[in-house]
Amino acid sequence: MTNTAIPPDRDPTANPPKDEPTVCLRCGEPGPVGDDGFCDKCEKALEQACL
Repeated sequence: MTNTAIPPDRDPTANPPKDEPTVCLRCGEPGPVGDDGFCDKCEKALEQACL
């Protein structure tokens, strides 16, 4: 076997995946979202709607 370098486009350690910006699934605002994909404001609004 020969020691050939792995091309950068095939080596996952050479180009780590970039984190995509998170957006709320309900309002579309960029920012932190919970596990369900909603921002805090929309998550609280959905909880209130279910009461």
